[in-house]
Amino acid sequence: MQREPAGDLELNLKKRARRRLVGAIALVLLMVIVLPMILKDRAAITPAEKITITLPREQAQTVPSDFDSSIVPAEPAGTVIDETAPESLPEKDTNIATSIPTAADTEAATPAKEKAASTKFYVQVGVFSDAANVKQLQTKLSDLGYKSQTEKISTDKGQKIRLRTQVFGDRNEAAIALENIKDAGLTGMVVSQ
Repeated sequence: MQREPAGDLELNLKKRARRRLVGAIALVLLMVIVLPMILKDRAAITPAEKITITLPREQAQTVPSDFDSSIVPAEPAGTVIDETAPESLPEKDTNIATSIPTAADTEAATPAKEKAASTKFYVQVGVFSDAANVKQLQTKLSDLGYKSQTEKISTDKGQKIRLRTQVFGDRNEAAIALENIKDAGLTGMVVSQ
């Protein structure tokens, strides 16, 4: 086996180094060109469209300005809600331009405003099946300074106990009470009566 002269060995190493350098430069150029096309900012592709929401005139008049969407109307006592069944909501005309208010619509909105003003609110802590758990939660509520009341309701799964706080005359009072209850580590929601 014959050894290559030192000059030839050096020449082969230089050729290899040049090929590797050219290959690395080609890969970098490919990444610089192709990757931005693959990783485009998708927000720039789809323009943000304005979403417009229109309400019928009668709904727009009955919604108070201090409306809190976290308030849920309460069900009448003994009512059972089946959460597995889909609810069918009546379809309403959502186009303001085509629904022209009449005098009857304005008169119907006035009692709704009076009803909203006389609505009472409370914080529903939950619905429980264990009476001992309810007593423990009532003790926590009384430590926070809130009176509580229970109501027995019948469900598909048997008798349950609904625990709620005292009745508040104002939505904001109930919301403040809910925040205090949440700060104490309990859960709940503001419901109207």
